[in-house]
Amino acid sequence: MYLSDSEEWLVILVATTIVLGLIIKSYRDYKTMSAEANVKIEQKKKDEAYVRKLKEVIDQKNELLQQAIKLKKEQAEKSEN
Repeated sequence: MYLSDSEEWLVILVATTIVLGLIIKSYRDYKTMSAEANVKIEQKKKDEAYVRKLKEVIDQKNELLQQAIKLKKEQAEKSEN
């Protein structure tokens, strides 16, 4: 069962089309996955920046609270004397 010349060319054309299709699909998948990974990285950076800012705010409020407690104790000591 040998193929004629035209059948051989048809088989080569179909095989080439399949291989090219697989390569193109793989490339598109790679680009999509890369874009998704970049989005995740950017989101992580934004989340980390938000947490750092939130920590700063909490630290500032904690410092103010500690000062208020200290002043309250000092006032209580003065009123006792």
